[in-house]
Amino acid sequence: MSATIAKIVIGVLAWLMVALPADAQTCWPAWQSFGSRFIQADGRVLADESEQRYSTSEGQAYSLFFALIADDRPRFEKILLWTRDNLAGGDLSARLPAWQWGKRADGTWGVVDQNSASDADTWFAYTLLEAGRLWREPRYTALGRLMLANIRIQLVRNLPGAGNVLLPAANGFALESGGVRLNPSYIPIQLFRAFSVVDPEGPWVQIIDNNLAMLHRLAVMGYVSDWAAYVPGRGYLTDPLRGAIGTHDAIRVYLWWGMLSRQDPAFGGLKKLIYGMNKLIPKYQVTPPLMVDTQTGDVSGMSPPSFSAALLPYFKTMKNSVAVKLQSDRLISKTEGDLLVGEDIRYYDQVLALFGQGWMERRFAFSLQGQLVVQWKPSCSAIK
Repeated sequence: MSATIAKIVIGVLAWLMVALPADAQTCWPAWQSFGSRFIQADGRVLADESEQRYSTSEGQAYSLFFALIADDRPRFEKILLWTRDNLAGGDLSARLPAWQWGKRADGTWGVVDQNSASDADTWFAYTLLEAGRLWREPRYTALGRLMLANIRIQLVRNLPGAGNVLLPAANGFALESGGVRLNPSYIPIQLFRAFSVVDPEGPWVQIIDNNLAMLHRLAVMGYVSDWAAYVPGRGYLTDPLRGAIGTHDAIRVYLWWGMLSRQDPAFGGLKKLIYGMNKLIPKYQVTPPLMVDTQTGDVSGMSPPSFSAALLPYFKTMKNSVAVKLQSDRLISKTEGDLLVGEDIRYYDQVLALFGQGWMERRFAFSLQGQLVVQWKPSCSAIK
């Protein structure tokens, strides 16, 4: 090859690096595959493949977080703008995003349920705060602070005998007994540590403590349920609607703990509470169950491969190397060439995989104060 031709080839390659869309340049192939399958060009995340084609605030929030990890600012901005315009009436500073958008019963498209979902709201606020810090963008920081203030006003309740808790949503979770339903997986401790730094006078540390108190009361067999309840005068109780079952929601509690800083004050106590999966695998099972009865310890059903991905940080932190290898092998056997996990490609399964595998690959971590630690490489960053 002549020097002239070589220069032409190099020039074409350089042009391609500039011309390729952001997701084609990412060094996180799983994120690229997720974006190609589930994120529209306008930033809408498809969380449901039924006729209604629902999008959820959870899907938007998680995708925003992954875009930050990937240093994919163009897609980050599109996801944020679609959420603002379609779930928050054009203003995320004044309104928490509606949790569900899609095809309505009358055939029109738009918000299906105006209620917000606090798990999505907290991930939105956290990701915006961290994006503002990491990208040095005051606009994101300001919006994150405003969302956090709205969460404090609309979703935090001071319950008699307990103190501050985070409601799953502003409406729909009150009990006739005067109590409320709660979701343990809605409290990733690292996020609330970060909130306590931004808002040191806020209720965030007490929310962590109360979630731990709830788990101490209910995780009697080392497992966590999807839902729980608190009734003044009676304390934390099994959820009257869903019972003591732990499945798709509860799997995130093990995931959040696995990614928690080992220096966090809650680390050791929580480790003693959620030991069940570590005891179960590999002594009695190779892969995690689909459901657990948290009161009896009985397990049942075959979980999707994404449960194995979600438990990778948990087993790694528990120093259960055999369980880590078994879950890794299961994921390899269930992952096709497009890097999407499972035979039935579902949004939630891919989210759990991005969290679990992304952390294992050291693409991100959380500091003691809850700040996001990322491993960006200049050559991998999307065009700013």
